Amino acid sequence: MYCEITYQMTGERWGIFPRDIGEFQARMWDTDGINNSDSNDTIIKKSVSIEIMSCSFTPDKKNKRHKEALEGLIGRLEKAGWEQLPERGVEWYNIRFRKIAPK
Repeated sequence: MYCEITYQMTGERWGIFPRDIGEFQARMWDTDGINNSDSNDTIIKKSVSIEIMSCSFTPDKKNKRHKEALEGLIGRLEKAGWEQLPERGVEWYNIRFRKIAPK
C-alpha cells in the first residue's frame, strides 16, 4: 500500500483578510500514480486545520503552523506503521509513504 500527503481546501473565512481553511491529507495511491479522487474513502489520515491567505492558494513551507500540521500528520502515519519513501511529489508537502501488509 502507498499513500501521499496532499493539501485540500475545506472552507473559507471571510473578513477584512479572507483566508482559506484546509488540511493536509494522506491519500491512498497505486503504482500508476496518486488517486486524485475527492472520495473520502481514499483518505487515511488528516492533519489539523490550517489557514492560508486566500491569495496564496497553497501552504507555505516557511509558515510555522503549516509545518507543524504536516509534521504532526507525518508522525501519526509513522506510528501507524507507514514508512517514508525517498521520492516526493511536486509540492514540498507531497511526501510519499508505503506500508507493507503483514504476512
